[in-house]
Amino acid sequence: MKIVGAAGYDFALRERIVAAVENGTSVKDAARQFSVNVMTVYRYLKSHRLGQLHVVAKPTGRPFQLTALHEAQLLKQLEEHGDATLVEHARMLEAATGLKVSAKTVDRAFARQHITYKKNADRSRTV
Repeated sequence: MKIVGAAGYDFALRERIVAAVENGTSVKDAARQFSVNVMTVYRYLKSHRLGQLHVVAKPTGRPFQLTALHEAQLLKQLEEHGDATLVEHARMLEAATGLKVSAKTVDRAFARQHITYKKNADRSRTV
């Protein structure tokens, strides 16, 4: 079974699934043939009947708080204060930009830049 994000499958694939069922393929066989869940086929058939097969759901979730400028500030902080913890980076970001964020937000921003953090800040500090 394929795992897809909130955007769903490609429109062309959705059309082929619906066409296969309309041409006599059973729902189970179509699901197996296109490697999708049976409920996905039923959902596409319902959307097709309503004329909404082309509609793709928007991704859910909260938008990023950090802009490109905030992320640039974090990277600058990281260069200047390499030993700082995520909490310290969050505080420095608030002092520099006025945006209050959690350490987890800083962690996610670093993860988007493929930067890992130190797991034990006490042992990793330079004296």
